[in-house]
Amino acid sequence: AASGVRVSEGAASSIDSGARIWDAGLALSMLLSSPALAGKRVLELGSGTGVGGLSAAAAGAQVVCSDADKECVLLLEENIAANSLSGRCRVAKLVWGCEDDEECVLGLEGAFDLICGSDVLYAPNAFDDLLSTLVTFSTPGETEVMLTYPTRYTESIFLEEAAAHFETLETFEVEGAGVENVYCTRLRRLPEAEEFSP
Repeated sequence: AASGVRVSEGAASSIDSGARIWDAGLALSMLLSSPALAGKRVLELGSGTGVGGLSAAAAGAQVVCSDADKECVLLLEENIAANSLSGRCRVAKLVWGCEDDEECVLGLEGAFDLICGSDVLYAPNAFDDLLSTLVTFSTPGETEVMLTYPTRYTESIFLEEAAAHFETLETFEVEGAGVENVYCTRLRRLPEAEEFSP
């Protein structure tokens, strides 16, 4: 990873497995390896191996890495321990749109300054739950969202849906980290708090 964190991969049994490090994860790791994150509260969604969240923690952020998959949660705990980051990085099981899981995560950190995720925009059937989760954990007018992804033509569907709650700050191709065709979109929660309705 760009930040020098050591990350183990699990058994990637399918193309959508979070147990391996994909290019979008490497890109997110590079972008989160910034001293500007020191002291920020960061939530990583769909963490998988945790390469992004661990990089943010190594840069000084307080991080909650989350994933819906129990095997990935165990892998996250191992990777946090292997990097001696348990003081700045915690793990939570989080199924998008699940109120019980969301309450547990809110109990860990409260509000977040940044919510991030890599390669979470490939399944349009999950977009309502993803957007609901982003709204739940974001503070109107303050929280930023950083998403990295390979172009699949599904991201535009999500970004159109997200426009009701988030303004797009920028979209750019990520250069470096040995990745190609990976983009990053940064969003900020709109000042007006709107009730989420899918």
